[in-house]
Amino acid sequence: MQIAIWKPEYSVGVKSIDEDHQKLFDLLNQLFESMTKGKGKEIINDIISELERYAVFHFGREESYFRVTNYPFALQHIKEHQYFKQKVAELKKDVALNKGMVAPDVLGFLSDWLKNHIAKSDKAYEDHLKKHAVI
Repeated sequence: MQIAIWKPEYSVGVKSIDEDHQKLFDLLNQLFESMTKGKGKEIINDIISELERYAVFHFGREESYFRVTNYPFALQHIKEHQYFKQKVAELKKDVALNKGMVAPDVLGFLSDWLKNHIAKSDKAYEDHLKKHAVI
């Protein structure tokens, strides 16, 4: 079973970004699967670390497209990326310090944030990037 299912309506029409989003969904599903098998606590640090690394890579890609195309809403979008990175760092620290943070808390935040961010903020730049021939 998956918690983050890729749907065609999540596509922003840019292959590299869509592939990045699918990878992020895959990481959420890995976390969910580990939880359902009772292994969430054992691998959560590894998944969060991979999510952190991949999010930095993906956000960098989006932000480079924003610079090249002079996306007018880049600053707000980048602030959302910074918020996500901050929350992931906090979650990682909490897990490392064993403060009782459990996988369902992490999974709920990451899943909700990613789905909402793609559906709203990322879809908002779709036409802009297409207009500037970013495919």
